[in-house]
Amino acid sequence: MVLLQMRSATETSLTMVVEGVDAAFMNALRRTLLSDVPKLAIDEVTVYDNTSALFDETLGHRLGLLPIPTDLAILNFRESCTCKGEGCPSCTVLYTLSKEGPCTVYSGDLSPTDRKWAVRDDRIPLVKLLPGQRVMLEATAVLGTAQTHAKWQVASAVGYRNYPEIELLSPECPEGGACARLAPHVFGYENEKVVLKNAEAYKFAPDTLDACKDHLRVKLRDDKWLLLVETDGSLSAREAIVRAVGLLKEKLKATETAAPDLAAAPAAAK
Repeated sequence: MVLLQMRSATETSLTMVVEGVDAAFMNALRRTLLSDVPKLAIDEVTVYDNTSALFDETLGHRLGLLPIPTDLAILNFRESCTCKGEGCPSCTVLYTLSKEGPCTVYSGDLSPTDRKWAVRDDRIPLVKLLPGQRVMLEATAVLGTAQTHAKWQVASAVGYRNYPEIELLSPECPEGGACARLAPHVFGYENEKVVLKNAEAYKFAPDTLDACKDHLRVKLRDDKWLLLVETDGSLSAREAIVRAVGLLKEKLKATETAAPDLAAAPAAAK
């Protein structure tokens, strides 16, 4: 049985405890978060005028990396949409940009057909225009995954580590609170005694605190983990986790369905 416990969460990051799985599952979840969760990203740019210092390709690359809010409940992949790839509101989001210098062009200057698709961070600089310089373009955003290109990568950072269990065998410390100096977020040293402040903040190998091994015991669980996830804002960290778990479940189900066929297949000739 898998147990999930939330420790902290914001719109773009979360920390949670995952119990009842091994390292293989955690790595599969990490890879799914990094490569399989879909998001919107600008894929096509039509440049009508660009007299800035940047080449069209460079400007297009910067546009592709902008974090665009993604609603997976209403959007389809273009290739599987009912419009058959022609582009419609169910699979395509359109943007326009027209600015003339002197000014700095920011992500907020990109105008979507509907404000709900406005770029998450409107202060990302795209290009600086000098007097007389101008940029005018149209851009198209579609769903994709990071298996195709990194601009469709939802999670900007995913990490996990073994859950630490720390037992204080004795509060007395002849080393003068060495563990508190090595790991101040985990241990405190008050009135010549060691105090355990936050075991989950422990990030070292068990032998790091050998100086205190007679007074505490550290065990790193191999079936319980601390998971940390950050996204670029296109999806919330919570939504990214839910979507990743769903995708991983579908993959495991497909493997289970194919297992009898694999077992029945004749052995390969040596």
